[in-house]
Amino acid sequence: MNDQDGTLPRAASGVGGAADEGETEDAWPWDDGEWMRSRAGRHGGDMPLSLYRLCGADWYASRFPLPLSWNQLAQELVPYVADLGFTHIVLDEGIVAVPYAVVCQFVETCHVAGVGVVVQRPASLSMSEAEFLAWCQRCHLDGIDEGGRDGGCRLFGSDTVGSTLTLHRRPRWQVASADYLALGPTGRHLRHRDWVEALTPRESSRGLLEQVPDEGSALGQWRQTVHGDDWQRFAAFRACLALMWALPGDKQVAMGVELGQVLAGPWEASLHWPLLFETRHAGILRLVADLNRLYVNEPALQIRADESLGFEWLVDDDSDNSVVVFARHTESGHASMICLCNFQACVHYRYRFGVTGAGRWREIFNSDSVFYGGSNVGNGHGATTEAIPSHGHAQSLAVTVPPMAALYLRHETWFEEAP
Repeated sequence: MNDQDGTLPRAASGVGGAADEGETEDAWPWDDGEWMRSRAGRHGGDMPLSLYRLCGADWYASRFPLPLSWNQLAQELVPYVADLGFTHIVLDEGIVAVPYAVVCQFVETCHVAGVGVVVQRPASLSMSEAEFLAWCQRCHLDGIDEGGRDGGCRLFGSDTVGSTLTLHRRPRWQVASADYLALGPTGRHLRHRDWVEALTPRESSRGLLEQVPDEGSALGQWRQTVHGDDWQRFAAFRACLALMWALPGDKQVAMGVELGQVLAGPWEASLHWPLLFETRHAGILRLVADLNRLYVNEPALQIRADESLGFEWLVDDDSDNSVVVFARHTESGHASMICLCNFQACVHYRYRFGVTGAGRWREIFNSDSVFYGGSNVGNGHGATTEAIPSHGHAQSLAVTVPPMAALYLRHETWFEEAP
């Protein structure tokens, strides 16, 4: 293999070009039949999707000397992404200029590991839209990212590119959260209603929530705008990630977010792996992996095909404490989940709020866990409801709310043991 471009001996020419003489579109001996057969189901709107956005050359250069070898990139990237629980990678347009056989080998490696491949639409194409789509189909690519705040991510349904699922970006919550966190406690009190408004789902269709740094600003800008000390910035970032995974919509993060690199330099590095030797950065990596695992395993976190998307506010007016509480419901009504977020740097003890179901609510996630670099304030295995009315409900919970953190509580059937 030529490490400069990853060319294989039987490679066809680049995108839109004719194949080598005698080569047909079926020349690559595909071994991803299981993925392709199940793709319609994966992209049919029912399964949770979590996307990892990266620049292939930058990710590769963070671990190996250039020039880029796509085969070597796949050998390192695919296990990393799969272990973190992402369902798809979103590649920059650099792959568009790679020879056909190299693209096929890379995509096949991803598919065999259960990872889909989406390509960012090139800024300028030397071919027609139909030719570009034909190339995507021929290389078994799984979708196209249109780019920009207004663009969507189109995922192909069947083995053709005619049937698609479009995930429309919903940046409003991210912009409002950044503005909210840039304020001190008094400012957050005054802007609480606007923040809640931005968190409330307005669309009844599937969407895409992102933690992607603005391409026009330094990677570390997020750190500079959050009010508070270094501890508060890390805690707020963990809570924001947990909030994103709890809100209705599929997820996308940019490379480096999983390391918490928006919180520490060097800003000029695409990925700075030595950060993982620091407890707080390693904790964010573990947190992202756990959130992806919960997203797949907890039906309440997944998309419901109804107007409310399974979302219900429980507490949306507590501006004094900078706390929001909402529920996510399943189609069956069982295993509902509560997400509680506190964006003050203090603990709220015996914080009471009304809930939709009586019984035991188990704490299944806490962004303040010591495993994520937090202070480990929480509720152990959970809490049991009391017949004390609150927030319009006959039953309520009184829980300990950790500082600058998010909790997930799952409703479980509770049977008292007979004496």
